[in-house]
Amino acid sequence: METEKNYESLLILIGWINVSFAFVFFQLFCDIIAICMGIVLRNDYHATKHGRILIIVGIIAGITGWILNYLYL
Repeated sequence: METEKNYESLLILIGWINVSFAFVFFQLFCDIIAICMGIVLRNDYHATKHGRILIIVGIIAGITGWILNYLYL
């Protein structure tokens, strides 16, 4: 049970790192990884709140990253 909690916090950390990278680098790749982390958290770890937030923010970060990339280039 303790290792499951550690893995849950690791997945949350990886998801948020990918959300932050989706603004600047590799929008599509980091967006997909963040959404997948949210889905895994919702289904396997029963962390519905964190999972739902990661999915929504991952989609928003990917779209915003594409818009910012388009405006600056």
